Amino acid sequence: MALRLDIAEYDAVVSEIYDAALSPARWEVALTRLVNSFGQDRWDIAMLLWERVSPPAGRFVGNSGVNAMARHGYVNLFAGNNDWSVRGHDMPIGSVFHSDQLIERKSFRQTPFFTDFLVNFDLEVGLIALLDRHGGDHLCLCTPGPDNGRPNLLETALKLLVPHLQRAVRIARRLGEAELSARSARAALDRAPSAILMCDESLRVIYANGLGEELLRDGYLAMRDGRLMLADRAQTRRLGALAEPRAGPRCAAFLLDAPDKPGLAAMALRVEDQPSEPFNPDFGPVRIMIVAGVNHRASFAHVDHLRDWFGLTPAEARLAANLAEGGSLEDFAAMRGVSINAARFLLRGIYDKTEVNRMPRLVAKLREAPLHWQAGDAAPELPSPLG
Repeated sequence: MALRLDIAEYDAVVSEIYDAALSPARWEVALTRLVNSFGQDRWDIAMLLWERVSPPAGRFVGNSGVNAMARHGYVNLFAGNNDWSVRGHDMPIGSVFHSDQLIERKSFRQTPFFTDFLVNFDLEVGLIALLDRHGGDHLCLCTPGPDNGRPNLLETALKLLVPHLQRAVRIARRLGEAELSARSARAALDRAPSAILMCDESLRVIYANGLGEELLRDGYLAMRDGRLMLADRAQTRRLGALAEPRAGPRCAAFLLDAPDKPGLAAMALRVEDQPSEPFNPDFGPVRIMIVAGVNHRASFAHVDHLRDWFGLTPAEARLAANLAEGGSLEDFAAMRGVSINAARFLLRGIYDKTEVNRMPRLVAKLREAPLHWQAGDAAPELPSPLG
């Protein structure tokens, strides 16, 4: 019997996919909605990326549920050289297939991709859609998951969504090429979802996008004698040392603080000299690029209980647990590697299922829920969690 998709949810996912074609930051929302709508229990991860099989390399286009550390590990260690990537490279373009079609499960469990990576996240199988291929490069959407049954609904959705994903990525690529030819890097940075600042070797700010200027206004960063300063002098010295041409690490992590504001995680990158062409003639002699985002903390000890009690999807339950334990929407987005818009989409689903519409009331309701209650042995006199 063929599975039937919820038409409204399917249309919403298609709409998000085309929004992502115009604004790449929206890929997290589109992919989050896809796996949240059609993935079964714990199938809430998606990776849209270009991979090269010779020599192995990879570049993420978008993702859902993959934090920065996991993305970095995959790109540097497994992109283009794991069995799913290598064996899937020659599959027909537009096809959707299960990882068991590529390699026998017993053999796959012996590979480094499983033993050194997937097993850490309790993942064993995956659905892969091959969207495009150019020589040794291919574009794929991979949704890994646990061995808890065939994800038939997600597989059906992917087969229908493949043409939309292909068109959206091609549209985005053409727009990107047009922007590059027009040398509109400044406009792209102005629209970036993270705070970005560029400094010369003396730490004089050459450029700051809107969010970067907010860091200065809110006191996370300061200017003294025209030079960028951090609240901690030791961190300012580290930043100044990074700007000096030298061998060694090209980047450093910082924690930015401001009065009565949440902490922000920042990364500073030294831009090496490019004799043939400056980094960007619009910005002048850039030496340091600073990118800042929300710091995070999260705990998911009560995910299963909240999922059962309120009828949440796995992704919604993770967010609910984070909020119940004092985390913020921004914490969750950073930890899961998704945009704040993707987190807000999940929050709307939680509001609907818990029948509240404000964050304080939601947190209170989540904390009042009997977290050790199990669906199979609930006492008959327990009140409805939605009452």
